[in-house]
Amino acid sequence: MIETLKYIDEALLVLINSWNTPFLDEIFWNVSKSWISIPFYLLAVILLYRNFQLKKTFILCGLIALTVAFTDIISTQVFKQKIKRYRPSHHLVIGPKLHVYEESPGVFYRGGQYGFFSSHAANYAGFYFFIWPLLYRKENRWLWVLGAWGILVCYSRMYLGVHYPSDIVAGLIFGGLLGWSAQQLVKKVLKL
Repeated sequence: MIETLKYIDEALLVLINSWNTPFLDEIFWNVSKSWISIPFYLLAVILLYRNFQLKKTFILCGLIALTVAFTDIISTQVFKQKIKRYRPSHHLVIGPKLHVYEESPGVFYRGGQYGFFSSHAANYAGFYFFIWPLLYRKENRWLWVLGAWGILVCYSRMYLGVHYPSDIVAGLIFGGLLGWSAQQLVKKVLKL
């Protein structure tokens, strides 16, 4: 059973990574950069402000930042360092099968050594599942936009060959649970 799941994980990654073109390389390289998500975080601030007073919006933004920082620290310092699962781009068997992004002539992006689980997925899920219960009744349309962007970011990590699909799924589950739990606690304390 474990071997079958591992095979599916690897095969799916190789398939996703094989759909590459120079144009898509540039798109997904940039989608994967953290700064490119800033407009989506700003959109969330605007949506929070439209639905809550300034003081609560300020507090919520601070708590969202703490939640994302917490997901990032746990994913990088605890899981990646304790589990030590090589990224596919560093894997001796899978790595050579992958197309990796060429940052500059002869310099290829492979990410850090370990990849379980995806910090990109965990961080965005922590952010998204923190705001989703607060906004889903009034800002559903915009939540779809924010959710679609998160999926694109996650896809970019597989496209670039630095995460297996299971890294992404685990990151989404962890970040989603942490973000939702943090929001539930805040909701009770702030009486939202």
